[in-house]
Amino acid sequence: MLLAAVVAVNRRETMNKHLKITILGAGAIASGLVQAEQSVSLHQMQYKEDDQRIKVADTSLALKLDFGVDYSLDLSIGYDSVSGASPSWAIKEPKDATVEDWQDRKIKLLKAQQQTEQTLLGYINDVKRYYVKRYPLTDVRKSMNGALTIRDSYRNELTLGLSHSRERDYQSNGVSAAYLLFLDQYKNRSLNVGFSYLDDKTQVARNSVEQTQFVREQLITEFGQSTVPRQQKKIQSIGLELGFTQVLSPSMTFDLTIFGTKDSGYLSNHYLRIVRHIDGNENAKIESDEFFLAADSRPNNRTSYGTKLSLATQPWPWLTGKFSYRFYTDDWDIASHTLANSLSFEVFDGLFITPEFTWYQQTKASFYRNQNGNAHYFASSGYGSNDVRLGDFDAQTYSLALSYQFTKQWQIDLAANRYQQSNQFAATWLVAGINYKF
Repeated sequence: MLLAAVVAVNRRETMNKHLKITILGAGAIASGLVQAEQSVSLHQMQYKEDDQRIKVADTSLALKLDFGVDYSLDLSIGYDSVSGASPSWAIKEPKDATVEDWQDRKIKLLKAQQQTEQTLLGYINDVKRYYVKRYPLTDVRKSMNGALTIRDSYRNELTLGLSHSRERDYQSNGVSAAYLLFLDQYKNRSLNVGFSYLDDKTQVARNSVEQTQFVREQLITEFGQSTVPRQQKKIQSIGLELGFTQVLSPSMTFDLTIFGTKDSGYLSNHYLRIVRHIDGNENAKIESDEFFLAADSRPNNRTSYGTKLSLATQPWPWLTGKFSYRFYTDDWDIASHTLANSLSFEVFDGLFITPEFTWYQQTKASFYRNQNGNAHYFASSGYGSNDVRLGDFDAQTYSLALSYQFTKQWQIDLAANRYQQSNQFAATWLVAGINYKF
C-alpha cells in the first residue's frame, strides 16, 4: 500500500523521528542557532493521492517542557484517519459460476498449494479474469511518542525515547537512544551516536491450506478473497547512526552521517497480491488455467546502510540555505540517491518563506515486477512483489512552507507539498499548524 511510502512513508522512520531529530539537529545545536524553549503545538495534515486513491487526515499535538537547563521532555500524540482504495490483483467472478465450479477451483487451489511454500489466496481457471482492483479501506492510527534529554556539565546530551502506535491490523513499539558529544570547548565540533529498536506485530492472511481448517465454505463470499482468516506475525528492526558535525564558520555548518538498519520478520505487504504460475500438470508449459492469486512475498531479512552529507549556510541574515545528499543501499538490490535543497527567506521580522526541492532516484528490488508489464506474473517459488515502492523510478517533491511568528509566544506554520514519481504515482499534502511558546 502506497500510504506507507509517503505518509507513514515508513513506520520505522515515523517511530524513530526523535532519534533522527536529535542526530541531524546537532549542527544547529553546536553552532548556537537553537535555544531551548517550552512550547505546545498542534498540526493538521491533509494528504491525498491522485487517481482517487488514499486520503489521510493526520492530527498531532506536541509538548516540549524544560526542567531547568539540564532536562527536556518532548511528548506527542497523533491520530490519523485513512480512507480510499488500494489497488491490487483480484479475481473477476463469472456470473454463471456454479457450486461445482467453485468446488473444482478449490481442489486445484489446494493441490497447487502443496506444490509451493508461498501463500496462495485464490484461483480462477482463466488467466484473463485476473485484474487490478481497488480494495476500499478505512482505518485509524493512534500514536504516542516521548523523549527525555539529559545534559551534563559540558552540555553533552543523552536522549532516550519511547514510541507506540496502533491501527486495526498493525501495532508498533519502539525505544531509541542518542548521545551528542561535543569534541571541543567552543562546541564547534560534535559526535552523534544513535540507536533504535522496533518491535512490531501485524495480522496477515493464512495460505489456502490453512484457510480450509478455519473457514466454512459457505462463509466465503468471494472465493479466496473475503472472510480470510489471519495470523499474527512479528517484525523487528534495529537501527544505528553515527554522525559528525563541524561548524566551518559563523555562518556555515557541515554534517556527515552514516547509518545502518537490520529488519527481520514478516517484511511482506499483506495488503498486496500477485499472480503466480504453477505447472499443475507438469508439462513444462504455461497454460491459461495454471495461474493463481498469491500473497506479496519478500525475504524475512533486510540489511540496509548508507550515508548523508548536509551543509547549512547563512550568507546573509535574511537567507539560510540547506543542501544535502543521501545514498542508500540494501541486500534487496535497491540503491537510491536523494538530493534535497531548500532556501529560507526572512521577508520581514518573524515571517519566513521556505521553498524546497527534493530529487530521488532508485533501482528496483531483485524480486520486483511491474504489474502493468507483459510478464507481471511470478514462478511457483521464490519471492515476488508488484509494490511500486520496490520498483525503479525517479521522483520529485516540491514544497513551499510559510512560518510567521506574529507575537513573542505565537507562531503559525503552513506548507504545501507535491510529490510525483516517474511511474505515474503522485500525491499532494497540506500542513497547517500553530505553536505557543511559554
